[in-house]
Amino acid sequence: MTIALLYNPMSGTGRAQRVALRIKAELESSGWGVQMVATQAGDPSRWLRAELESMAAVNAIEALVVAGGDGAVRLAAAESARAGIPLWHAPCGTENLFARAMGMSSSGVAIARALRAGQSRTIDIATANGESFVIMASIGPDAEVVHSLSAGRRGAITHLSYIAPILRAIGSWRPSHVRWSIDGEVEELGRGMVVVANLRDYGMRLNPAANAIADDGLLDAVFLPVASGLALLWWAVLLRFGLHLRQAGVRVRRGRAVELWADPPAPMQLDGDAVGDRAGVARAVLSIASLRLRVLTPVATGSDARIG
Repeated sequence: MTIALLYNPMSGTGRAQRVALRIKAELESSGWGVQMVATQAGDPSRWLRAELESMAAVNAIEALVVAGGDGAVRLAAAESARAGIPLWHAPCGTENLFARAMGMSSSGVAIARALRAGQSRTIDIATANGESFVIMASIGPDAEVVHSLSAGRRGAITHLSYIAPILRAIGSWRPSHVRWSIDGEVEELGRGMVVVANLRDYGMRLNPAANAIADDGLLDAVFLPVASGLALLWWAVLLRFGLHLRQAGVRVRRGRAVELWADPPAPMQLDGDAVGDRAGVARAVLSIASLRLRVLTPVATGSDARIG
């Protein structure tokens, strides 16, 4: 049996590669063969699929361990699901929302324990305009920040990297007028931001879709009537304390298929990745995918949790 170990060389100022090498050593000392694969630019169906097929032709792949941030998980998820290989996220990014949601760490000991236990669960994958995501999609100031950061990226991203884009968004972001269709039912929403979530976790633990469930076959769509960039500060407080759902104008719906229209077009982000043109999308089509992702289940001991 072989473990495929995918790492993002750009994640966490090179931390992902260092963590991947440590995990490799820890797994090999526990008896597993490990083959490392670096992430590449472009559609993962063009490079990761071939890597996994080549490895599987020699030896069965028992798991795909992803050392990186949430973006690396997003890249790997559909190909992992297609190959029927369970996934583990070894967190090395900034927020590491997927690992947080699934209770995963970057400890090779914890990974080995989960492999020996052999337990997994199956969760949903979603798509937005043909791109896969596993955590959430959004149009709004958060997507504006992500696109701004991506456009000016020089090397690895840290929490400090977000300060300037966030300050710019607070000073200049203006909401688009949004409407949505949830499983065919259209609703005019007004000006604000929309988060469409598969998992409940969101950056800085703000969690707009706090009731989202990973394996219910549904997306949780949340509209927040954020009036301006400056108003984000107040909404952040409401979100942090779970008070946002009590506010006038907030809408929450669940469905398998979500369509969004934004006027003027608004930037979109998926799992913290800038997707599409920075000028924005006028329409986004989101849905639960037919593929489902197996994820390894951690064995809780409390003794080997490690982030990075």
